[in-house]
Amino acid sequence: MSPRRAAVVVAVVALPVLVASVVFLPTGGAVSVLSALGMAAGLTGVGLAMLWATRSSWKPEPAPSPRSPDRSVARRRAVRVARVQGWIGIVGGLGIALLALGIEDDDRSALRLGAAGIGILVLGAATLVLVHASGRKREEEDAASDDDPLPSGWILVSRRESGSWLIFAVPAMAALVWGAWQFIPLFVLALRGAPPLAVAALGIVAIAAALSGVVWGLRQIADVWFDTATARVRVGSRTLAASDLTTARVSAATMLAGGTRSLFLVLEGPGKLRVSLLLRRHGGLAMDPVQRRAAVALVEAARIALPRAKEDPRGRFSRTLFPTHLDAAQARELVAHPPRSDEDLPIAVG
Repeated sequence: MSPRRAAVVVAVVALPVLVASVVFLPTGGAVSVLSALGMAAGLTGVGLAMLWATRSSWKPEPAPSPRSPDRSVARRRAVRVARVQGWIGIVGGLGIALLALGIEDDDRSALRLGAAGIGILVLGAATLVLVHASGRKREEEDAASDDDPLPSGWILVSRRESGSWLIFAVPAMAALVWGAWQFIPLFVLALRGAPPLAVAALGIVAIAAALSGVVWGLRQIADVWFDTATARVRVGSRTLAASDLTTARVSAATMLAGGTRSLFLVLEGPGKLRVSLLLRRHGGLAMDPVQRRAAVALVEAARIALPRAKEDPRGRFSRTLFPTHLDAAQARELVAHPPRSDEDLPIAVG
């Protein structure tokens, strides 16, 4: 039997055990103890199924190679794992929702268990939709060299688009979705029998946290203008000299490992100021030639250097302590020729 077939068999056995354990956990006594053990065994089985689903044979995995990882292999593996997670969410969520329909003694427990099942089902379906959307092939162009003179005055270098901050926040959002996928069932079970006031308070806290995240994301991305005559930069409502920007770091986001990549260069200045330049959007170039030349001029006017820790005043270990930061030459090259998704970045990220 191949590892993938074994994964299907284990998942088929583990999911009913997991669902039954969740249902009988609040019973009390020895049944609750057995249900807790069943939940542990079910979660272990699901994890084992996800692990085996990524293997093509039972042979030992080859030793890691010092060469760069094969992005196509990483992508296929990520797609396979995401599909397994999506189907587990759909089947498991549907099973929990159907079991909730059979609970007649406690309407509140049935409602909460049904909500957990529907939430897991929605997350599983969203995972499959994400996998399908990320599978679309996109042609990625190289940035052509352009030595034409820049027009005088203010130039819009990077625009805050409706979804640009979402791209910037993809890593954090993915972590939040994964956490929700893992903890929604436990969260709903913890609320069983809780007073309405506690449930309302937790709901308000969750909404406030979500709104805070949105506000934070919007503040990270703003329209960036550059005045070619005075070498000044305007970020939102704040204007300062480009020379006040002293560090640069890379932020890269992919929907799936090995897929198309969105790429930011984040320049940092006084007062925790961040100037975010969107270089590639889902693999495509985000700037036209004029914007790119203006962005290059902005980077050249900035005083970019690797940051130094207090314990390392000479900066001998800056590359190690600040692995996502760039020096001036690297930042200029990144803006002038943003690497495609199949090309390496100058630092180990993305």
